[in-house]
Amino acid sequence: MFSISSRTWTSPLLVSLYGAVALGAFLGFAGPFGSFRSLAPLPRYAFWFGCVATGYGLAVATIPILRSAPAFARLPKLAAISFVGFASTLPMMFVVAWALEVALPGRSTPPDRLVSLYFSVAAVQVIIAGIATWPFFLSKASKPHRVDGDAEQFFGRVPDRLGRDLVALEAQDHYLLVHTLKGSALIHMPLGEAARILPAQLGFQAHRRWWVARKAVVGTRRDGHQTLIELVGGMSVPVGRTYLAAVRAGLKANEA
Repeated sequence: MFSISSRTWTSPLLVSLYGAVALGAFLGFAGPFGSFRSLAPLPRYAFWFGCVATGYGLAVATIPILRSAPAFARLPKLAAISFVGFASTLPMMFVVAWALEVALPGRSTPPDRLVSLYFSVAAVQVIIAGIATWPFFLSKASKPHRVDGDAEQFFGRVPDRLGRDLVALEAQDHYLLVHTLKGSALIHMPLGEAARILPAQLGFQAHRRWWVARKAVVGTRRDGHQTLIELVGGMSVPVGRTYLAAVRAGLKANEA
Protein backbone atom coordinates (compact mmCIF):
# COMPACT_ATOMS: atom_id res chain seq x y z
CA MET A 1 0.00 0.00 0.00
CA PHE A 2 2.87 2.38 0.72
CA SER A 3 5.44 1.41 -1.89
CA ILE A 4 7.33 4.28 -3.54
CA SER A 5 9.78 4.70 -6.38
CA SER A 6 12.87 6.89 -6.26
CA ARG A 7 11.74 9.01 -9.19
CA THR A 8 8.27 9.59 -7.77
CA TRP A 9 9.44 10.50 -4.29
CA THR A 10 12.61 12.52 -4.91
CA SER A 11 10.88 15.85 -4.28
CA PRO A 12 8.65 14.85 -1.31
CA LEU A 13 11.52 13.04 0.41
CA LEU A 14 13.80 16.04 -0.01
CA VAL A 15 11.14 18.29 1.48
CA SER A 16 10.77 15.81 4.33
CA LEU A 17 14.52 15.85 4.98
CA TYR A 18 14.58 19.65 4.87
CA GLY A 19 11.79 19.63 7.44
CA ALA A 20 13.80 17.34 9.71
CA VAL A 21 16.86 19.61 9.45
CA ALA A 22 14.72 22.65 10.19
CA LEU A 23 13.19 20.93 13.23
CA GLY A 24 16.63 19.95 14.53
CA ALA A 25 17.83 23.54 14.15
CA PHE A 26 14.76 24.90 15.91
CA LEU A 27 15.06 22.49 18.83
CA GLY A 28 18.77 23.21 19.15
CA PHE A 29 18.03 26.94 19.25
CA ALA A 30 15.04 26.73 21.60
CA GLY A 31 16.55 24.15 23.95
CA PRO A 32 13.27 22.63 25.26
CA PHE A 33 12.98 20.38 28.31
CA GLY A 34 15.76 22.20 30.14
CA SER A 35 18.43 21.53 27.51
CA PHE A 36 19.00 25.27 26.98
CA ARG A 37 20.29 25.64 30.54
CA SER A 38 21.95 22.25 30.82
CA LEU A 39 23.95 22.18 27.59
CA ALA A 40 26.30 24.58 25.84
CA PRO A 41 25.25 25.63 22.31
CA LEU A 42 27.38 23.11 20.36
CA PRO A 43 26.46 20.04 22.46
CA ARG A 44 22.84 21.19 22.50
CA TYR A 45 22.60 21.36 18.70
CA ALA A 46 24.40 18.03 18.39
CA PHE A 47 22.01 16.46 20.90
CA TRP A 48 18.86 17.64 19.12
CA PHE A 49 20.10 16.94 15.60
CA GLY A 50 21.02 13.43 16.74
CA CYS A 51 17.60 12.93 18.33
CA VAL A 52 15.76 14.15 15.23
CA ALA A 53 17.87 11.96 12.90
CA THR A 54 17.33 8.88 15.07
CA GLY A 55 13.62 9.58 15.51
CA TYR A 56 13.30 10.10 11.75
CA GLY A 57 14.84 6.70 11.05
CA LEU A 58 12.75 4.93 13.68
CA ALA A 59 9.53 6.45 12.33
CA VAL A 60 10.29 5.32 8.78
CA ALA A 61 11.31 1.86 10.01
CA THR A 62 8.02 1.53 11.90
CA ILE A 63 5.91 1.86 8.73
CA PRO A 64 6.64 -1.65 7.30
CA ILE A 65 5.90 -3.20 10.69
CA LEU A 66 2.54 -1.49 11.10
CA ARG A 67 1.34 -1.75 7.52
CA SER A 68 1.05 -5.54 7.84
CA ALA A 69 -2.05 -4.90 9.97
CA PRO A 70 -5.10 -4.32 7.70
CA ALA A 71 -6.62 -1.95 10.25
CA PHE A 72 -3.60 0.37 9.94
CA ALA A 73 -4.19 0.81 6.20
CA ARG A 74 -7.73 2.01 6.91
CA LEU A 75 -6.75 4.70 9.43
CA PRO A 76 -7.11 8.36 8.43
CA LYS A 77 -3.75 9.92 7.56
CA LEU A 78 -3.40 11.99 10.73
CA ALA A 79 -4.35 9.03 12.91
CA ALA A 80 -1.87 6.77 11.08
CA ILE A 81 0.94 9.31 11.47
CA SER A 82 0.13 9.72 15.17
CA PHE A 83 0.12 5.95 15.57
CA VAL A 84 3.56 5.76 13.94
CA GLY A 85 4.78 8.51 16.26
CA PHE A 86 3.57 6.86 19.47
CA ALA A 87 4.80 3.42 18.38
CA SER A 88 8.28 4.67 17.47
CA THR A 89 8.45 6.62 20.74
CA LEU A 90 9.01 3.38 22.66
CA PRO A 91 12.48 2.62 21.23
CA MET A 92 13.22 6.34 20.96
CA MET A 93 12.66 6.73 24.70
CA PHE A 94 15.61 4.45 25.46
CA VAL A 95 17.77 6.25 22.90
CA VAL A 96 17.01 9.57 24.60
CA ALA A 97 17.69 8.10 28.06
CA TRP A 98 21.12 6.93 26.86
CA ALA A 99 21.84 10.25 25.08
CA LEU A 100 21.04 12.19 28.26
CA GLU A 101 23.51 10.08 30.22
CA VAL A 102 26.19 10.79 27.60
CA ALA A 103 25.42 14.52 27.31
CA LEU A 104 24.96 15.02 31.06
CA PRO A 105 27.40 12.77 32.95
CA GLY A 106 25.99 11.63 36.26
CA ARG A 107 22.38 11.87 35.10
CA SER A 108 20.37 8.67 34.91
CA THR A 109 16.78 7.69 34.21
CA PRO A 110 15.42 5.34 36.90
CA PRO A 111 12.60 2.95 35.93
CA ASP A 112 9.97 4.99 37.80
CA ARG A 113 10.64 7.94 35.46
CA LEU A 114 10.24 6.02 32.21
CA VAL A 115 6.53 6.85 31.91
CA SER A 116 7.10 10.60 32.19
CA LEU A 117 10.07 10.29 29.82
CA TYR A 118 7.88 8.44 27.30
CA PHE A 119 5.37 11.30 27.12
CA SER A 120 8.14 13.91 26.95
CA VAL A 121 9.75 12.07 24.05
CA ALA A 122 6.36 11.49 22.37
CA ALA A 123 5.70 15.25 22.30
CA VAL A 124 8.63 15.59 19.88
CA GLN A 125 8.56 12.16 18.22
CA VAL A 126 5.01 12.58 16.89
CA ILE A 127 6.16 15.75 15.09
CA ILE A 128 9.22 13.94 13.75
CA ALA A 129 7.00 11.06 12.59
CA GLY A 130 4.76 13.51 10.75
CA ILE A 131 7.73 15.00 8.92
CA ALA A 132 9.30 11.61 8.19
CA THR A 133 6.29 9.64 7.03
CA TRP A 134 3.93 12.04 5.31
CA PRO A 135 5.34 11.21 1.81
CA PHE A 136 4.29 7.57 2.33
CA PHE A 137 0.68 8.70 2.72
CA LEU A 138 0.72 10.57 -0.59
CA SER A 139 1.27 7.43 -2.66
CA LYS A 140 -0.85 6.79 -5.67
CA ALA A 141 -2.83 4.27 -3.64
CA SER A 142 -4.22 7.05 -1.48
CA LYS A 143 -5.07 9.40 -4.32
CA PRO A 144 -8.51 9.31 -5.91
CA HIS A 145 -8.52 7.71 -9.33
CA ARG A 146 -9.88 9.54 -12.32
CA VAL A 147 -12.52 7.48 -14.04
CA ASP A 148 -14.03 7.68 -17.48
CA GLY A 149 -17.67 7.84 -18.50
CA ASP A 150 -18.14 4.06 -18.49
CA ALA A 151 -16.80 3.82 -14.95
CA GLU A 152 -19.21 6.55 -13.91
CA GLN A 153 -22.02 4.22 -14.99
CA PHE A 154 -20.75 1.74 -12.42
CA PHE A 155 -20.30 4.23 -9.58
CA GLY A 156 -23.69 5.70 -10.40
CA ARG A 157 -25.25 2.45 -9.16
CA VAL A 158 -23.19 2.30 -5.96
CA PRO A 159 -24.87 3.94 -2.94
CA ASP A 160 -23.22 7.24 -2.02
CA ARG A 161 -22.73 6.07 1.56
CA LEU A 162 -20.14 3.53 0.35
CA GLY A 163 -17.90 6.12 -1.32
CA ARG A 164 -15.50 5.14 -4.10
CA ASP A 165 -12.72 3.37 -2.19
CA LEU A 166 -13.34 -0.05 -3.71
CA VAL A 167 -11.96 -3.17 -2.02
CA ALA A 168 -13.54 -5.97 -4.06
CA LEU A 169 -16.51 -6.96 -6.21
CA GLU A 170 -18.22 -10.30 -5.60
CA ALA A 171 -20.50 -11.89 -8.18
CA GLN A 172 -23.83 -13.23 -6.95
CA ASP A 173 -25.83 -14.53 -9.95
CA HIS A 174 -26.83 -11.44 -11.93
CA TYR A 175 -26.03 -9.15 -9.02
CA LEU A 176 -22.82 -7.75 -7.67
CA LEU A 177 -21.86 -7.34 -4.01
CA VAL A 178 -19.73 -4.19 -3.88
CA HIS A 179 -17.23 -4.05 -1.00
CA THR A 180 -15.68 -0.69 -0.11
CA LEU A 181 -13.81 0.67 2.90
CA LYS A 182 -17.14 1.93 4.23
CA GLY A 183 -19.23 -1.21 3.83
CA SER A 184 -20.99 -3.42 1.27
CA ALA A 185 -24.07 -3.23 -0.93
CA LEU A 186 -25.76 -5.29 -3.64
CA ILE A 187 -26.24 -3.75 -7.09
CA HIS A 188 -27.75 -5.12 -10.29
CA MET A 189 -24.81 -5.67 -12.65
CA PRO A 190 -22.91 -8.75 -13.88
CA LEU A 191 -19.28 -9.00 -12.80
CA GLY A 192 -18.14 -9.23 -16.41
CA GLU A 193 -19.71 -5.88 -17.22
CA ALA A 194 -18.17 -4.24 -14.15
CA ALA A 195 -14.72 -5.64 -14.96
CA ARG A 196 -15.06 -4.33 -18.51
CA ILE A 197 -16.05 -0.77 -17.68
CA LEU A 198 -13.81 -0.20 -14.66
CA PRO A 199 -10.36 1.18 -15.66
CA ALA A 200 -7.47 -1.27 -15.44
CA GLN A 201 -5.61 1.02 -13.03
CA LEU A 202 -8.39 0.53 -10.49
CA GLY A 203 -8.12 -3.25 -10.25
CA PHE A 204 -8.27 -6.64 -11.94
CA GLN A 205 -10.35 -9.80 -11.99
CA ALA A 206 -8.82 -12.57 -9.87
CA HIS A 207 -11.55 -15.23 -10.09
CA ARG A 208 -14.72 -15.84 -12.05
CA ARG A 209 -16.60 -14.51 -9.01
CA TRP A 210 -14.14 -11.86 -7.80
CA TRP A 211 -12.61 -8.55 -8.90
CA VAL A 212 -10.14 -6.80 -6.54
CA ALA A 213 -9.00 -3.19 -6.24
CA ARG A 214 -5.24 -2.69 -6.62
CA LYS A 215 -4.96 -0.28 -3.71
CA ALA A 216 -6.74 -2.72 -1.39
CA VAL A 217 -4.22 -5.56 -1.88
CA VAL A 218 -2.16 -6.26 1.24
CA GLY A 219 -0.43 -9.44 0.05
CA THR A 220 -0.92 -13.06 -0.96
CA ARG A 221 -0.76 -16.41 0.83
CA ARG A 222 -1.14 -20.09 0.08
CA ASP A 223 -3.86 -22.28 1.56
CA GLY A 224 -3.04 -25.78 0.37
CA HIS A 225 -3.15 -25.64 -3.43
CA GLN A 226 -5.16 -22.41 -3.41
CA THR A 227 -3.61 -18.95 -3.75
CA LEU A 228 -5.42 -16.23 -1.82
CA ILE A 229 -5.17 -12.46 -2.14
CA GLU A 230 -5.29 -10.67 1.22
CA LEU A 231 -7.19 -7.37 1.17
CA VAL A 232 -7.55 -4.54 3.65
CA GLY A 233 -10.14 -5.25 6.28
CA GLY A 234 -9.14 -8.91 6.55
CA MET A 235 -10.97 -10.12 3.41
CA SER A 236 -9.40 -12.99 1.42
CA VAL A 237 -10.13 -13.59 -2.26
CA PRO A 238 -9.30 -16.84 -4.09
CA VAL A 239 -7.30 -16.74 -7.30
CA GLY A 240 -8.75 -18.72 -10.20
CA ARG A 241 -6.36 -20.77 -12.32
CA THR A 242 -7.44 -19.07 -15.53
CA TYR A 243 -6.73 -15.66 -13.96
CA LEU A 244 -3.22 -16.41 -12.64
CA ALA A 245 -1.48 -14.43 -15.39
CA ALA A 246 -3.74 -11.41 -14.88
CA VAL A 247 -3.21 -11.57 -11.12
CA ARG A 248 0.57 -11.79 -11.46
CA ALA A 249 0.52 -8.78 -13.80
CA GLY A 250 -1.72 -6.87 -11.42
CA LEU A 251 0.43 -7.59 -8.38
CA LYS A 252 3.60 -6.74 -10.30
CA ALA A 253 2.08 -3.39 -11.28
CA ASN A 254 1.34 -2.71 -7.60
CA GLU A 255 5.02 -3.17 -6.74
CA ALA A 256 6.21 -0.83 -9.49
